[in-house]
Amino acid sequence: MSDLLHLDEQSVRALRTAGETGEPQEVTHALRSHDLLTLEALADLAVSLPADSIEHNVGALPDVVADGRAPTLDLELREMILGLETNGAWCVVKNVEQDPRYSALLDSCLDEIEDLVSGPGRAYHREGFVFLSAPGSMTPSHIDPEHNVLLQVQGTKTMVTGRWASPEARADEAERLVGGGHRNLDHDVQEPVEHHLQPGDGIYVPPYTQHKVVNGPALSISLSVTWRSRALADEARVLRANSYLRRAGLTPTAPGTRPGADRAKATAISAAERAKAAVRRR
Repeated sequence: MSDLLHLDEQSVRALRTAGETGEPQEVTHALRSHDLLTLEALADLAVSLPADSIEHNVGALPDVVADGRAPTLDLELREMILGLETNGAWCVVKNVEQDPRYSALLDSCLDEIEDLVSGPGRAYHREGFVFLSAPGSMTPSHIDPEHNVLLQVQGTKTMVTGRWASPEARADEAERLVGGGHRNLDHDVQEPVEHHLQPGDGIYVPPYTQHKVVNGPALSISLSVTWRSRALADEARVLRANSYLRRAGLTPTAPGTRPGADRAKATAISAAERAKAAVRRR
Protein backbone atom coordinates (compact mmCIF):
# COMPACT_ATOMS: atom_id res chain seq x y z
CA MET A 1 0.00 0.00 0.00
CA SER A 2 1.40 3.38 -1.00
CA ASP A 3 1.15 6.67 0.93
CA LEU A 4 -1.05 9.08 -1.05
CA LEU A 5 -2.64 6.82 -3.64
CA HIS A 6 -3.97 3.56 -2.24
CA LEU A 7 -2.47 1.13 -4.71
CA ASP A 8 -2.37 -2.47 -3.59
CA GLU A 9 -1.11 -5.26 -5.85
CA GLN A 10 -4.53 -5.73 -7.47
CA SER A 11 -4.82 -1.99 -8.20
CA VAL A 12 -1.36 -1.97 -9.75
CA ARG A 13 -2.29 -4.80 -12.11
CA ALA A 14 -5.57 -3.09 -13.02
CA LEU A 15 -3.89 0.24 -13.75
CA ARG A 16 -1.21 -1.35 -15.89
CA THR A 17 -3.93 -3.14 -17.89
CA ALA A 18 -5.92 0.09 -18.13
CA GLY A 19 -2.91 1.84 -19.65
CA GLU A 20 -2.74 -0.87 -22.30
CA THR A 21 -6.44 -1.19 -23.11
CA GLY A 22 -7.68 2.38 -22.62
CA GLU A 23 -10.22 1.47 -19.94
CA PRO A 24 -10.80 3.86 -16.98
CA GLN A 25 -9.89 2.46 -13.58
CA GLU A 26 -11.11 3.63 -10.17
CA VAL A 27 -8.60 4.19 -7.33
CA THR A 28 -8.64 5.62 -3.80
CA HIS A 29 -6.35 8.17 -2.15
CA ALA A 30 -5.42 9.95 1.10
CA LEU A 31 -5.66 13.61 0.04
CA ARG A 32 -9.11 14.54 1.34
CA SER A 33 -7.76 16.54 4.29
CA HIS A 34 -4.53 17.86 2.75
CA ASP A 35 -3.64 21.41 3.85
CA LEU A 36 -2.82 22.54 0.28
CA LEU A 37 -6.24 21.48 -1.02
CA THR A 38 -8.58 23.55 1.15
CA LEU A 39 -10.66 26.21 -0.56
CA GLU A 40 -8.75 29.01 1.19
CA ALA A 41 -5.34 27.59 0.25
CA LEU A 42 -6.44 27.19 -3.36
CA ALA A 43 -7.77 30.75 -3.50
CA ASP A 44 -4.35 31.93 -2.31
CA LEU A 45 -2.68 29.79 -4.97
CA ALA A 46 -4.95 31.05 -7.75
CA VAL A 47 -4.26 34.73 -7.12
CA SER A 48 -0.50 34.06 -6.97
CA LEU A 49 -0.32 32.45 -10.44
CA PRO A 50 -0.27 34.14 -13.87
CA ALA A 51 -3.70 35.12 -15.18
CA ASP A 52 -3.56 32.54 -17.99
CA SER A 53 -3.31 29.79 -15.37
CA ILE A 54 -6.96 30.35 -14.43
CA GLU A 55 -10.01 29.40 -16.49
CA HIS A 56 -13.53 29.97 -15.22
CA ASN A 57 -17.12 30.15 -16.41
CA VAL A 58 -20.62 29.58 -15.14
CA GLY A 59 -21.09 26.01 -13.98
CA ALA A 60 -24.60 25.33 -15.30
CA LEU A 61 -23.73 24.19 -18.83
CA PRO A 62 -25.33 21.66 -21.20
CA ASP A 63 -23.77 18.24 -21.84
CA VAL A 64 -22.33 19.42 -25.17
CA VAL A 65 -20.51 22.74 -25.74
CA ALA A 66 -18.56 21.96 -28.91
CA ASP A 67 -16.78 25.30 -29.28
CA GLY A 68 -15.87 25.60 -25.59
CA ARG A 69 -17.49 29.01 -25.27
CA ALA A 70 -19.25 29.57 -21.96
CA PRO A 71 -20.30 32.75 -20.12
CA THR A 72 -18.18 33.94 -17.20
CA LEU A 73 -18.97 35.76 -13.96
CA ASP A 74 -17.74 39.31 -13.45
CA LEU A 75 -16.15 38.70 -10.06
CA GLU A 76 -12.70 39.22 -8.56
CA LEU A 77 -10.87 35.88 -8.62
CA ARG A 78 -10.48 35.30 -4.88
CA GLU A 79 -14.08 36.42 -4.26
CA MET A 80 -15.31 34.04 -6.94
CA ILE A 81 -13.44 31.04 -5.52
CA LEU A 82 -14.43 31.63 -1.91
CA GLY A 83 -18.06 32.12 -2.99
CA LEU A 84 -18.34 28.96 -5.08
CA GLU A 85 -20.86 27.38 -2.73
CA THR A 86 -23.49 29.89 -3.85
CA ASN A 87 -22.32 31.82 -6.95
CA GLY A 88 -22.72 29.04 -9.54
CA ALA A 89 -19.18 29.26 -10.96
CA TRP A 90 -16.77 26.62 -12.26
CA CYS A 91 -13.00 27.21 -12.13
CA VAL A 92 -9.81 25.35 -12.99
CA VAL A 93 -6.39 26.33 -11.64
CA LYS A 94 -3.91 25.12 -14.26
CA ASN A 95 -0.34 23.97 -13.81
CA VAL A 96 -0.31 24.10 -10.02
CA GLU A 97 3.27 22.79 -10.24
CA GLN A 98 4.34 26.41 -10.81
CA ASP A 99 4.22 26.67 -7.01
CA PRO A 100 7.00 24.56 -5.41
CA ARG A 101 4.70 23.22 -2.69
CA TYR A 102 2.19 21.92 -5.22
CA SER A 103 4.97 20.65 -7.46
CA ALA A 104 6.17 18.48 -4.57
CA LEU A 105 2.62 17.20 -4.00
CA LEU A 106 2.23 16.41 -7.70
CA ASP A 107 5.51 14.51 -7.74
CA SER A 108 4.51 12.57 -4.64
CA CYS A 109 1.35 11.40 -6.37
CA LEU A 110 2.88 10.65 -9.74
CA ASP A 111 5.93 8.91 -8.36
CA GLU A 112 3.46 6.30 -7.11
CA ILE A 113 1.50 5.79 -10.30
CA GLU A 114 2.88 7.01 -13.62
CA ASP A 115 5.45 4.26 -14.19
CA LEU A 116 2.81 1.65 -13.38
CA VAL A 117 0.84 2.78 -16.43
CA SER A 118 3.48 4.08 -18.84
CA GLY A 119 6.41 1.85 -17.92
CA PRO A 120 9.65 2.68 -16.03
CA GLY A 121 11.34 5.80 -17.39
CA ARG A 122 8.71 6.37 -20.06
CA ALA A 123 6.64 9.11 -18.40
CA TYR A 124 7.27 12.85 -18.55
CA HIS A 125 5.57 16.27 -18.70
CA ARG A 126 3.95 16.16 -15.27
CA GLU A 127 1.16 18.70 -14.75
CA GLY A 128 -1.46 19.32 -12.08
CA PHE A 129 -4.89 20.96 -12.32
CA VAL A 130 -7.34 21.78 -9.54
CA PHE A 131 -11.04 21.88 -10.40
CA LEU A 132 -13.31 23.99 -8.19
CA SER A 133 -17.00 23.57 -8.96
CA ALA A 134 -20.22 25.05 -7.61
CA PRO A 135 -23.09 22.68 -6.81
CA GLY A 136 -24.64 21.24 -9.96
CA SER A 137 -21.82 22.31 -12.29
CA MET A 138 -21.24 20.45 -15.54
CA THR A 139 -18.00 19.87 -17.45
CA PRO A 140 -19.29 19.09 -20.99
CA SER A 141 -18.24 16.03 -22.99
CA HIS A 142 -14.59 16.22 -24.05
CA ILE A 143 -11.31 14.38 -24.50
CA ASP A 144 -7.84 15.05 -23.11
CA PRO A 145 -4.49 14.21 -24.76
CA GLU A 146 -2.69 12.89 -21.65
CA HIS A 147 -2.85 10.25 -18.93
CA ASN A 148 -4.98 11.62 -16.11
CA VAL A 149 -5.85 10.61 -12.56
CA LEU A 150 -8.69 12.71 -11.12
CA LEU A 151 -8.72 12.68 -7.29
CA GLN A 152 -11.87 13.83 -5.50
CA VAL A 153 -10.96 15.89 -2.40
CA GLN A 154 -14.19 17.60 -1.29
CA GLY A 155 -17.82 17.17 -2.31
CA THR A 156 -19.07 14.61 -4.81
CA LYS A 157 -19.21 14.31 -8.56
CA THR A 158 -20.02 11.77 -11.23
CA MET A 159 -17.48 11.12 -13.95
CA VAL A 160 -19.22 9.72 -17.02
CA THR A 161 -16.84 7.91 -19.37
CA GLY A 162 -17.64 6.46 -22.75
CA ARG A 163 -16.41 3.96 -25.31
CA TRP A 164 -15.59 4.66 -28.94
CA ALA A 165 -17.49 2.77 -31.61
CA SER A 166 -14.18 1.83 -33.26
CA PRO A 167 -10.43 2.61 -33.13
CA GLU A 168 -10.98 4.80 -36.19
CA ALA A 169 -13.58 6.90 -34.34
CA ARG A 170 -11.11 7.49 -31.49
CA ALA A 171 -8.35 8.33 -33.97
CA ASP A 172 -10.55 10.83 -35.80
CA GLU A 173 -11.26 12.83 -32.64
CA ALA A 174 -7.68 12.53 -31.39
CA GLU A 175 -6.40 13.77 -34.76
CA ARG A 176 -8.77 16.74 -34.60
CA LEU A 177 -7.49 17.63 -31.12
CA VAL A 178 -3.76 17.39 -31.86
CA GLY A 179 -4.38 19.35 -35.05
CA GLY A 180 -5.52 22.34 -33.01
CA GLY A 181 -9.19 21.54 -32.43
CA HIS A 182 -11.01 22.13 -29.15
CA ARG A 183 -11.00 19.39 -26.52
CA ASN A 184 -14.82 19.57 -26.32
CA LEU A 185 -16.76 17.08 -28.42
CA ASP A 186 -19.73 17.90 -30.65
CA HIS A 187 -21.67 14.94 -29.23
CA ASP A 188 -22.54 13.52 -25.84
CA VAL A 189 -20.57 10.67 -24.27
CA GLN A 190 -21.28 7.41 -26.11
CA GLU A 191 -21.97 4.15 -24.26
CA PRO A 192 -21.81 6.04 -20.94
CA VAL A 193 -20.52 4.47 -17.73
CA GLU A 194 -21.01 6.41 -14.48
CA HIS A 195 -18.28 6.58 -11.82
CA HIS A 196 -19.57 8.12 -8.58
CA LEU A 197 -16.74 9.84 -6.73
CA GLN A 198 -16.77 10.61 -3.01
CA PRO A 199 -13.91 12.36 -1.15
CA GLY A 200 -11.05 9.86 -1.16
CA ASP A 201 -12.09 8.33 -4.50
CA GLY A 202 -10.32 8.81 -7.82
CA ILE A 203 -10.31 7.56 -11.37
CA TYR A 204 -7.60 6.99 -13.97
CA VAL A 205 -8.75 8.26 -17.38
CA PRO A 206 -6.64 7.09 -20.34
CA PRO A 207 -5.75 9.55 -23.14
CA TYR A 208 -8.52 10.47 -25.58
CA THR A 209 -11.24 8.85 -23.47
CA GLN A 210 -14.55 10.63 -24.01
CA HIS A 211 -15.94 11.86 -20.70
CA LYS A 212 -17.96 14.53 -18.90
CA VAL A 213 -18.28 15.46 -15.23
CA VAL A 214 -21.47 16.22 -13.30
CA ASN A 215 -21.00 17.91 -9.93
CA GLY A 216 -23.00 16.89 -6.87
CA PRO A 217 -25.15 19.09 -4.60
CA ALA A 218 -22.21 20.72 -2.77
CA LEU A 219 -18.98 22.57 -3.55
CA SER A 220 -16.47 20.22 -5.18
CA ILE A 221 -12.66 20.25 -5.10
CA SER A 222 -10.73 17.81 -7.29
CA LEU A 223 -7.03 17.44 -8.12
CA SER A 224 -6.12 16.15 -11.56
CA VAL A 225 -2.58 14.80 -11.95
CA THR A 226 -1.48 14.21 -15.54
CA TRP A 227 1.51 13.02 -17.50
CA ARG A 228 2.54 11.90 -20.98
CA SER A 229 4.59 8.98 -22.21
CA ARG A 230 6.90 8.30 -25.11
CA ALA A 231 4.31 5.98 -26.63
CA LEU A 232 1.71 8.74 -26.36
CA ALA A 233 4.09 11.26 -27.96
CA ASP A 234 4.69 8.83 -30.84
CA GLU A 235 0.95 8.42 -31.31
CA ALA A 236 0.53 12.21 -31.43
CA ARG A 237 3.19 12.41 -34.15
CA VAL A 238 1.34 9.79 -36.20
CA LEU A 239 -1.90 11.72 -35.72
CA ARG A 240 -0.27 14.95 -36.92
CA ALA A 241 1.20 13.13 -39.93
CA ASN A 242 -2.25 11.71 -40.72
CA SER A 243 -3.69 15.22 -40.60
CA TYR A 244 -1.18 16.39 -43.23
CA LEU A 245 -1.82 13.33 -45.40
CA ARG A 246 -5.57 13.84 -45.21
CA ARG A 247 -5.21 17.45 -46.36
CA ALA A 248 -3.24 16.11 -49.31
CA GLY A 249 -6.23 14.00 -50.33
CA LEU A 250 -4.99 10.68 -48.94
CA THR A 251 -6.74 8.31 -46.51
CA PRO A 252 -4.18 7.32 -43.84
CA THR A 253 -4.68 4.41 -41.46
CA ALA A 254 -5.37 4.99 -37.76
CA PRO A 255 -2.44 4.72 -35.32
CA GLY A 256 -1.80 1.13 -34.32
CA THR A 257 -3.17 -0.34 -37.54
CA ARG A 258 0.20 -0.65 -39.33
CA PRO A 259 3.15 -0.37 -36.89
CA GLY A 260 5.71 -0.03 -39.67
CA ALA A 261 3.82 2.84 -41.28
CA ASP A 262 3.40 4.44 -37.84
CA ARG A 263 7.16 4.43 -37.32
CA ALA A 264 7.74 6.00 -40.73
CA LYS A 265 5.12 8.70 -40.06
CA ALA A 266 6.51 9.49 -36.61
CA THR A 267 10.05 9.75 -38.00
CA ALA A 268 8.94 11.97 -40.89
CA ILE A 269 6.90 14.34 -38.74
CA SER A 270 9.74 14.62 -36.20
CA ALA A 271 12.17 15.56 -38.95
CA ALA A 272 9.73 18.10 -40.41
CA GLU A 273 9.10 19.70 -37.02
CA ARG A 274 12.84 19.91 -36.27
CA ALA A 275 13.41 21.59 -39.64
CA LYS A 276 10.58 24.05 -39.00
CA ALA A 277 11.99 24.86 -35.55
CA ALA A 278 15.44 25.44 -37.04
CA VAL A 279 13.97 27.88 -39.59
CA ARG A 280 12.17 29.78 -36.81
CA ARG A 281 15.40 30.07 -34.80
CA ARG A 282 17.15 31.65 -37.79
